[in-house]
Amino acid sequence: MLISDLDTPAVIVDLDVMERNISRMSDYCREHQLLLRPHTKTHKIPELAKRQIASGATGITVAKISEAEVMHDAGINDILIAYPIVGPTKTAQLARLAEQARIGVSLDSEEVARGLSEAAASHGTTIGSLIEMDVGFERCGFSDEADLLALGKKIADLPGLEFRGLMFFPGQFTVGPEERAAMRIQVNDFLKRTLETFSDAGLPVSIVSGGSTPTAYEGGYFHGVNEVRPGTYIFNDRTTVAVSACELEDCALSVIVTVVSTAVSGHAVVDGGSKTFSYDRFQGGDGTGFGIVKEDHAAQVERFSEEHGHLNIQRSERRYRIGDRLSIIPNHVCTTVNMHDEIYGVRGERVEEIWRVAGRGKVR
Repeated sequence: MLISDLDTPAVIVDLDVMERNISRMSDYCREHQLLLRPHTKTHKIPELAKRQIASGATGITVAKISEAEVMHDAGINDILIAYPIVGPTKTAQLARLAEQARIGVSLDSEEVARGLSEAAASHGTTIGSLIEMDVGFERCGFSDEADLLALGKKIADLPGLEFRGLMFFPGQFTVGPEERAAMRIQVNDFLKRTLETFSDAGLPVSIVSGGSTPTAYEGGYFHGVNEVRPGTYIFNDRTTVAVSACELEDCALSVIVTVVSTAVSGHAVVDGGSKTFSYDRFQGGDGTGFGIVKEDHAAQVERFSEEHGHLNIQRSERRYRIGDRLSIIPNHVCTTVNMHDEIYGVRGERVEEIWRVAGRGKVR
């Protein structure tokens, strides 16, 4: 099958670029003695998670138990759920999963720790725990080393739980390299204080897990970090390019769409809207637009309706015709993939692989 045989909209992945991205990240982690635990939220596809593991990843990261189950059912047995697990239904589900796989979770409260402990103890299993640090993103986690240590001590005393260490997500680092370097100074001060606090208390920290694709190739610059959890790097996207975490040539994924209308002067409409790309804003430059048209950088993906992609082509020298096929690199690749049942692996013009997005809709 050729790319031209695919009906649109269709998500395609350049296999040569994806394989290069996987290898490059693995090589960096080996060189800097970092464990690699990719976040599979980007692709939600077990076959791709297995490729990451075959290239050197020690395990994977997911956000939800249902995602973990999809990956485990495919034969992956070392999984970190980087999300607080709350409620008896979910904790029992997690404990059952821990009977069959090496499971870790992140948390930032005694309430979550006790719920996990009760479930693990009742099933005779052990769940690994990482306490989440807030390094400035202000989403989850503690921003004080004393609070981190207090929770660490409680976890260490709870049955069914194994305190493994600390984790953080520098979500605010979606900026350029110079700004990231300046922000890293404060994060490293916090990491250093925290690790000294745990050391002084005699509580060993075996894992310090950092995250995000923008900081992935800077993992070796974070104090004490010995594991990284990048996700987007496997495909990359417009935002990753904008923050200088990759080059445009490193974007493996694009969405093939068809021009369906040119009736409005200076505009063209394609057959992919917010239900194809999602409405994630651009986190670089002036923050406008929703993707890059690979065949025409002068065209702006201006807005979406549910099923319509609105291109502003007033500055374009290209003549747009009904039936033209375009490929668009989205702002945010993770949410784009989650819109689709399957995506296609291509090499040149040939479709070599079709992957089911098995983790799609797994939000519990």
